[in-house]
Amino acid sequence: MTRPEKLEILYVDDEPANLRSFKSAFRRLYKVHIADHPSKAMDIVKEKDLKIVVSDHRMPDLVGTDLLREVHDYDDKIKRIILSGFVSKEELVEANRSFGLHAYIPKPWDFEDVNATFERLLSEEESPKMNYE
Repeated sequence: MTRPEKLEILYVDDEPANLRSFKSAFRRLYKVHIADHPSKAMDIVKEKDLKIVVSDHRMPDLVGTDLLREVHDYDDKIKRIILSGFVSKEELVEANRSFGLHAYIPKPWDFEDVNATFERLLSEEESPKMNYE
C-alpha cells in the first residue's frame, strides 16, 4: 500500500530492546513512536494522530489490555493490538467483549505477519473486533 505520508503508530513495551527492534523494523514504513510505560503512552496518544497502538501485555503498573481500554476510551477509532507472549485467552476475550481489540500477535513476532496485520487494519474503515467465542 502506497501512502503520501507515513502513518503514525505507537508501540508500548517495558523492555528497551523490544522497543528498539520494533522501531528499527517499521520506521521505513510508518512514523513509529515508542513508550516504555503506559503513562508515557497515553501522553503520546493525546499528542499524536495515531492510527494504531500496539501494546505488550505484562508491564509494571498496568497490563496492556487496560492500557488499550484507556486508548479506546480516549479515541475508539485508533486500532488496538496486543503483542505479547504472556496473555491468556480469557484476558483477550474479556478485553474484546468489554471494549474491543483488533488483533493479537504472539511474541516472538514476524515482520511480515505484523505488517500484514497493520495493512489489513489500515485498509478497513471499520475493523471488526477479534472473534474468540
